[in-house]
Amino acid sequence: MKVLFAHDGSESAARAQTLVASITWPESTTIKVLRADQGLRYDLGMSEHQFVETNDRLQELMKQELAVSKAALSAPGRTIETTLVTGRPASVIIDEARRTSADLIVVGSHGRGAVASALLGSVANEVVDHSPCPVLVSRTEKIDRLVLAQDGTAGALQAEAALLKWPFLRDKPVHVVSAWSIAPGYTAMAPTGGTFISGELYTQLLDEVRDQATRVAGEATERLKAQGVQVTAAVREAPAADAIVEAAGDADLIVMGTRGHSTLERFLLGSVARRVLHRSRCSVMVVPQCSQR
Repeated sequence: MKVLFAHDGSESAARAQTLVASITWPESTTIKVLRADQGLRYDLGMSEHQFVETNDRLQELMKQELAVSKAALSAPGRTIETTLVTGRPASVIIDEARRTSADLIVVGSHGRGAVASALLGSVANEVVDHSPCPVLVSRTEKIDRLVLAQDGTAGALQAEAALLKWPFLRDKPVHVVSAWSIAPGYTAMAPTGGTFISGELYTQLLDEVRDQATRVAGEATERLKAQGVQVTAAVREAPAADAIVEAAGDADLIVMGTRGHSTLERFLLGSVARRVLHRSRCSVMVVPQCSQR
């Protein structure tokens, strides 16, 4: 397995490092610790000599931090590599993941809430949007309990497949969450009077949506049980992001898929995955629908 761990020297990256170190990775896993050096700007009022000297000192400091990370992550059965690359952090991470055919990217999270999400958005959001492989955004230092968001789509099924493929996930208790809700607009007044659909049709639609969510949860539960996974399930009447975050409770990780990999599909995804990513108290692993590894 190839793991790309993006370290930026922050407290959240240190927490992510603890998580990476705690995982029992498959035999012969390679973990590459990546540090992106954005470099200094010439317009900081420094002379050319000061600029070069300061930049060299910063690079040396980052190399020392990478060496510390390598020592902290070293363990039998895994290979630890480090690399320092100049460039925008998100671009560097994505390019390196593509170049090395990474199976998983791990990045830290700066927290929750509007301000924290803005900080997260500059790197983790961009990585999640454009990554060629699953991305684990870390908020916890361990993984003991998982929540799998399942809506029956191709992306959710790929997230389930990733969970089953990697022993460090499939060996943990999994709680499957399937959500359903009806948009209020279905019962809004039509321009000509009355509602868009009758009460009878609305009730029928309600039953169909609820039954589909129940079926999706049941089928996922049976598939996971057949693979020896300890699994429970819940069907919740709520918008998907709300249901997933609330169901997570004291879980350590939410695993979820995306609905596609085009620009438009990822924009539409934002209403669910990005809300979960910003609001969750636990780590979140987003599996892109295009991922086949």
